[in-house]
This record gives sequence, C-alpha cells and structure tokens, in this order.
Amino acid sequence: MNEFQENKADTPERTVAERHIEAVRQQGGLFVEAVRRTRMPMLVTDATLPGNPIVFANGAFLDLSGYSMDELLGQDPHFMNGAGTDPEAIRRYEVAILEERDETLEILQYRKDGTPFRAMLFASPVDDGQGTVTNHFLSYLDITRRYDAEEDLRALTLELEARVAARTRELEALNTRLSALVTEREMLLVEVNHRAKNSLAIAASLLAIQGRRQRDPAVRALFEEAQDRLNAMARVHDLLSKSEKAQRVDVSVYVADLCGALRPITENDDRIRLEAVMEDGILVDADTAVPLGIVLTELITNAVKYAFPAPRSGTILVQARRCQPGWIELVVQDDGIGMSSLRQGSLGYGLVRSLIQQIRGRSTCAAMPG
Repeated sequence: MNEFQENKADTPERTVAERHIEAVRQQGGLFVEAVRRTRMPMLVTDATLPGNPIVFANGAFLDLSGYSMDELLGQDPHFMNGAGTDPEAIRRYEVAILEERDETLEILQYRKDGTPFRAMLFASPVDDGQGTVTNHFLSYLDITRRYDAEEDLRALTLELEARVAARTRELEALNTRLSALVTEREMLLVEVNHRAKNSLAIAASLLAIQGRRQRDPAVRALFEEAQDRLNAMARVHDLLSKSEKAQRVDVSVYVADLCGALRPITENDDRIRLEAVMEDGILVDADTAVPLGIVLTELITNAVKYAFPAPRSGTILVQARRCQPGWIELVVQDDGIGMSSLRQGSLGYGLVRSLIQQIRGRSTCAAMPG
C-alpha cells in the first residue's frame, strides 16, 4: 500500500486546491489544455501551501495511478510512496524541493490497487517571475517494463555466470584428473618400454650366446641376423623410454644410434664407411619406428655383406628427409658392386616387404648412377 490520505474532501488544502485549479483553468487557456491532453502523466503542486499539495493531475496520471481527480486534490505529491520505495530517492526529491531546483530520479511507487510501478520522475519548480516558487511540475515516465526486462536479464546473466562457473569447476576437475591419468599413462609407458628394451636385450644376448655355439657359419649368421633385429627393436623402446615427445621417436637420433650399433658388423674393416645424413625434427610414433628400425637393419646388413667383396671399399649412406607432407623418405645406398633387385625368396627380402606394407609405405630399388 501507499501513503494516500483518506477524507481530504473537506480539508482546507482541498478547498484551496479546488479554487486554485479553477483559477488555473480560467487563466491558463491553451497551456492548461495541452497539459491535460498530454500522454505523459503529470501533476502540479502549490508550493505556497503547507505540504506542497497536489492541485492538478492530467488524465494520463489518473490512468497511471488508478485514482480520480477528486481523490488526488490536496494529497501530498509523494502519496504513492510505499514500503519498497527507496529512501534515498525520497531524500533526493525533498532536497531538490527545498533547494528549488530541477531533479530527475528513478523511483518505485504504488497504484491505488497496490500494484507497484517504477518510473522516472522529473520535478521542476515554477516561479512567479519575481523569484518566488509558486508551483512544482511533476511528470512521470513509466519504466516498469524496461526495469523488469533489465531485472530478468540480470537474473539470467547471474544464472548463466553461475552455470559457467559450475561447468568451469567441473572441467577444471576433469582436466586435473585427465592430467593425472596422462602423467600416470606416460609413467607406465616409460616403464613398459624400459622393460621391453630389457627383455629384447636379454633375448638378443641369448641368441648371441647360442649363435657362438654354432659350428655351421650359415646357422651362426641366422642367429646374428635375429640378434640384430631384436637389438633394433630394443633401441626403439630405449628411445621411447627416454622420449619427452609423447611416445614419438626422433628419426635422426634413432638412425644415428642404429648406425652406431651396426658398425661392428663391418668387423672394423676400414674399407667400409657407414654414414648417416638426417633432416632434423622428423618424428615418428612407436608403431612406425619399430618396423623402420628392422628394415634399416636388414638393408644396412645386406649392404655390408654383399656390396663390398674384398678388396673393394666404399660407403654406405643412410639418409632421411621429408619428401612431402605426411611422408618421410628413407634411403640406404652404397657405392659397391650393385644389385638388380632384392633377392626374391630370401627371409630378409620377405621381412622388408612385409614391414613396409605394415606401415603403408612404398619401396624402390635402383642402381646408383655410374
């Protein structure tokens, strides 16, 4: 409810207000008619009377407030204030009246039926031309719908912010858990690769022991080939256990390490040089690195065995480069006696062909230009 005062009909304020409004009607002419017809709710008060009572209200204000003209005359201009009206807005209005100056403020007030509305209130003093304020004009702009829409928007914004904050916390928790799982996975992979390397190295050592016990050179050679293949796989797992690039192997490091490990098969013969020319920054995953290592081992071993029959000397060159996006070109070439093709039916040839198909690669065999 608001501060409307009942039974104003027979009070002195009401009698003076009625006489004043009649005088205004007779003297104001067109101006009074314009105020009466405007669609902006307006009040006129008499500042010369105690309490600055209402002496006029237009039809738009009657529609806004729900009161009749008979009920409004003589009322305090802020009779529509109520429990929800901001005391600061009331204070600003009262100070402006005392200081006889214009004021614009937002205020919550109540209609006759008790429903609240929010308005922009424009208060302006009017003097008699001699410096004495005789009246106040109060006009209202109903901003209830705008205010309600802003409130709804604020509520929606707060709800969205709360949802975003809650979702962010969930994602942060999931990210923390995921990071922990990734760290754990990396640690497990390092351990698996380390154990795989050790197991392969042990198997290679056992083959070496068995190979040395073989009297037949051909059988001993088979053991040595199997040992080299296991060592190639062991080196991949060794690099993976030390890798900081999510289980990916740097080809240049791997090939250099592999060539270093295969140098002993030249039997320290100065006739054969083993060189590696690698493009930096080529990374492959474990599923590709293991087959590549075995293929390189087969090709390099084959070149050592067959490309340089004594007393011929020469070089075995291993190269790696990016030939096009998504593709790596590996070349093993020598300047030995040459070959027309890989030996069909040999174990090494079948293994090389199978491994290249496994990694969806292509192989070519060509003689070096003479």
